[in-house]
Amino acid sequence: MSEPFKGGQAATLFPMMTNGLEDRATCIFFAVLELVYPFRNALLKSIGQRAYKAGGDFDCTLRPSIGGRLSNKDIPDALISLSQKTDWTALVEVKIGSGDLDQAQLGRYLNRAISEKVDALITISNEMCSDPEHPPLRLKPAEKRLRKIPHFHWSWRYIKFQAGIGLRQQDLDFVETKILEQFIEFLSHEKSGIHGFNQMPKCWSDFVDVLRDGGRPKSDDTDDVISGWFQETSDLSLILSECFDERVSEIHDEKTLELRKDAAESYLKKTGDLRARFALPDGKYLNVLVDINGRCIKFETAHEPTSKVKTPYKQIERFLDTFRDNETEDEWGDHSDVRLFAKWSRYRDMTDSSMSEAMIDAKEDTLKDSKIIHPKSDNLSQIIIQYTPTGAAKNIRSRKKMIEFLETQTKFFAETYIQT
Repeated sequence: MSEPFKGGQAATLFPMMTNGLEDRATCIFFAVLELVYPFRNALLKSIGQRAYKAGGDFDCTLRPSIGGRLSNKDIPDALISLSQKTDWTALVEVKIGSGDLDQAQLGRYLNRAISEKVDALITISNEMCSDPEHPPLRLKPAEKRLRKIPHFHWSWRYIKFQAGIGLRQQDLDFVETKILEQFIEFLSHEKSGIHGFNQMPKCWSDFVDVLRDGGRPKSDDTDDVISGWFQETSDLSLILSECFDERVSEIHDEKTLELRKDAAESYLKKTGDLRARFALPDGKYLNVLVDINGRCIKFETAHEPTSKVKTPYKQIERFLDTFRDNETEDEWGDHSDVRLFAKWSRYRDMTDSSMSEAMIDAKEDTLKDSKIIHPKSDNLSQIIIQYTPTGAAKNIRSRKKMIEFLETQTKFFAETYIQT
């Protein structure tokens, strides 16, 4: 570096810092990162680096100054260094609670990274992103020159998720296990200020009303809604990953975040909908659609028919049996918000039925002649489940209730209709 960083403090599990929860959380996080190798390696891998198992290659200094020329507001929260075959350094800016990252301040840090030959900038906050290598949409600097410095983002939600993976992998010693367990408890505490994406942007209610009335939302509001939606789908990826105990990724056809934004904006303007698609274990998928005009949320997945029986109505019957209530044996419960679609080889049109009707037909042994069976095909290729939960209409205008409803129903759908 042209001018060394000066001062600063070491990260410790027992912080003596008195500047509030943000500083304490930062101090504890980097101490855990230094002490637990699998956790450190997982996070470094997410930004294209790696950790030496022997240790000693990683160092973190909290709140360093740069030549004494930075104001108090522009002192980075941390500087991390990797002393390996090739040395690597990164400035770190941290926010907690409802505090948003300051784009202007990030621009100054990126400028400083260029002048001091720092290799990257890392931001940490409650704001979500689909991948640490692709920070939240709004944080992209306007100046092309500043885009040359790699900018990575770890949400606190992502950090907690990686800590949970570290615990489940069971390759930790006793002390590392206890450290990660207590770190997760700290992150999970209601007063920690740490959470996932929990509300749509301020313009959301007006945005919904404008679309309902057939109007055209403001361009800035559309940008904010899409940015918020991208954060929410990133959170849904982690929620689904925890449900399946396996990494679930969102499927994108576009190669860059900018192209993805353009596609989402075009789709929103054309349909009034927000959508997301997730790749699930065993080759399955989950589609999520927020129909703003229709005031509803739709979930969709598909199941392959069993090969243990060959007749289509028997295949559907076997599929429905997976939802039978074992306690009552012949009762399936309430599936009134679920519709089944049967896809048939050599025929474009699908047959369909409410799941409740199909279950009644199965119980009364009339499924063979029901409307979900194709009269001309004996080759069932796929069973598609579509779930449109009641209650979306009364929650969709609320910034918080919409997210709570969506996340609750996502977990319910995954646990009930995918993990069969």
